[in-house]
Amino acid sequence: MNGELQVDSLDHLGLVAGVIDEWGLVELTDEELPGHPQNHISSGQVVKAMILNCFGFLSAPLYLFSEFFESKPVAHLLGEGIEAKHLNDDRIGRVLDGLHESGVTMFFLRAAMKAVEKFGIKTEQCHLDSSSFSVEGEYGAGEETDMATIEICRGYSRDQRPDLKQYLVNLVCSRDGGVPLWLKVASGNQSDGAAFAKIMAEFRGQWHLESLFVMDAAFYNQSNVQKVSSLKWLSRVPQTLGVAKKMIQGSTEAWTAVECHLPGYQMWETRQDYGGEAQRWLLVESGQRQSQPELWEKELHKCERGLKKEWKRLQNQVFACQPDAYEALLQFNESLEYHQLVQVSLEPIPSRRAPGQPRGEKSTTSVAGYRLQGELERQSGIEGPLSRKYSRFILATNQLDSEEWPGEKLLREYKQQQQVERGFRFLKDPLFFTSSVFVKKPQRIEALALLMALTLLVYTIAERKLRRNLAIVQETVLDQRKRPTAKPTFRWILQKFQGIHLVLLNGVQQITNLSEERRRIIQLLGPPVCRYYLLPPPEHRYGM
Repeated sequence: MNGELQVDSLDHLGLVAGVIDEWGLVELTDEELPGHPQNHISSGQVVKAMILNCFGFLSAPLYLFSEFFESKPVAHLLGEGIEAKHLNDDRIGRVLDGLHESGVTMFFLRAAMKAVEKFGIKTEQCHLDSSSFSVEGEYGAGEETDMATIEICRGYSRDQRPDLKQYLVNLVCSRDGGVPLWLKVASGNQSDGAAFAKIMAEFRGQWHLESLFVMDAAFYNQSNVQKVSSLKWLSRVPQTLGVAKKMIQGSTEAWTAVECHLPGYQMWETRQDYGGEAQRWLLVESGQRQSQPELWEKELHKCERGLKKEWKRLQNQVFACQPDAYEALLQFNESLEYHQLVQVSLEPIPSRRAPGQPRGEKSTTSVAGYRLQGELERQSGIEGPLSRKYSRFILATNQLDSEEWPGEKLLREYKQQQQVERGFRFLKDPLFFTSSVFVKKPQRIEALALLMALTLLVYTIAERKLRRNLAIVQETVLDQRKRPTAKPTFRWILQKFQGIHLVLLNGVQQITNLSEERRRIIQLLGPPVCRYYLLPPPEHRYGM
């Protein structure tokens, strides 16, 4: 209608919508979850809307889903004729149930394969890790669960919230941009050590790749090493292993020095057959961490407080006989690594005079029990062992060809483990909707975890594409400190796009507040993004 003015907040949502369109996620979802002809909005459009909500930068859980879109250009983002009221609780719930029924892992596998093909993501090296997500509310093994559903329960909490129940998310991410390739949602009490070998085998069976799996120390035990002998892997060795602890604290004279051009690092190599499998072990030393005693002093103080508390408890305990006291002393002493007991003694406790017994008459029992006495102090010369413990670590791999996999290349690969850790930090960021778990059915929590992983996939695809295209044209954008960078985070780009509106005036659409830098970013992300901001496609054809 002429003279009518309508203003909607587009902000960064056009960036996200364009990446989803280029990926083809809506079409893939509609193939997997065909809707009813009477549905105003398809399953794929609902999934797209939920991902847009995940990038909402405000507290807008699904029970406020339609409210989130009331100020957004819904038809512009999702399709002609779609309104916010079509995104109701019932439609969302049915899509979540459909995603669970289709199989969370298999759905994500198909979506990730489509992304790899579309954007040319490399899969030669993959990183595996897991993390816990806490939930509030009661989740029992009742009528809502079945054999194919995870158990929401207590377990080891990475969030330091042992009071809450949780579920676990296992991710395999490509080294190329940290793009997630594999998702496995698990019960809250899953053990990483027991699960990793199975996940690796499943991933290999579905993807048919000869990737090098890179993992943290949770993977490394004899059972896993034997189970994955046919796969290529690289893992950190836990310092709790006796042989590893000895090597960390020992001399490097018996090791072979490895040439390393990474600043601040030294490396040595040896052969090992832990678990009956031939391996190369790389002892890595970080000069930077070696010169930072505060790294281990904080941990030492924390350990010291715990030991003093335990020693005080033992001192207050009354032992019935000397052997019991000496046994308790021996066990405590064996737990000490950087501390020692001095001036230790066993003090007898005289028995009290029995009621009615005349004063001055000796008690029939001269000793009522025994108490330990002594002082806890640090051992001298612990700086060296502590410095080695915190500045050294061991990497193990079953790739024995040092020409194909030289030590420095293996170290570089392991340092990329931060890609998957960064992905988990993204999912737990309170600025993102994905950190808020609210549904009360385990099946829908699994489906929500799938939405979280799809959101991470969109984020990593967009960031990877923007960085690659900036490198191609040799350009930069300004970071948070107004400095030029060729590797911006996509989160910062999203924040740059706040305050953009889609204006409909006299039947004509316009976009407001498009600065020159914003226009350049939009064009770098490609034609699908340009359409949402009413810009012509770029003349230059960028990379994927």
